[in-house]
Amino acid sequence: MRAGQHTTWPGVLLRAVAGCLGAGMILLPAPGLPGRAWLLIPAGLLLVAASLAGPLARWRTVGTLAAVAAVAESALALPGLAVLAGEGLLILGYLLLVDSPGVMPGGVAARWLRLQLPAVFWGTLAGAVVLVVLAVPVPVSSWLLVAGAGAAVAATFIALPRRPGQPRQPR
Repeated sequence: MRAGQHTTWPGVLLRAVAGCLGAGMILLPAPGLPGRAWLLIPAGLLLVAASLAGPLARWRTVGTLAAVAAVAESALALPGLAVLAGEGLLILGYLLLVDSPGVMPGGVAARWLRLQLPAVFWGTLAGAVVLVVLAVPVPVSSWLLVAGAGAAVAATFIALPRRPGQPRQPR
């Protein structure tokens, strides 16, 4: 949200939900973090707060860095599959909502949310597929590791926030 713009309740509600999802993605892997990795928690929470309010909220990179902090926590904590699946859904929701335009009337906010449904569907489906694939024991091979790393890089580029245009007013 920019200075001088009128704040509407749907925009505030979307930011509040994004904040809850962001805090969840940072705090979910926290119990398994070793020693100094606990420093990622305040750093991640500060990035989430900065991505939602203040002068840094205009920069899309701040939200992405908050998601990177959550991924780093998960990598260091080595949580179970269910926690990883939940973490992925929290990150997906946070990245979608943190990228929302800040000033929207109710009808425009509902339309914007409907436009996000395909990303939510495909992200949830991909998370379910990864959960199933990880649950099946497979012998480690170098090709499997290369394919997984390639998929992670592709998913990162797809998940990076883009500059959204302002949604059209409903008729």
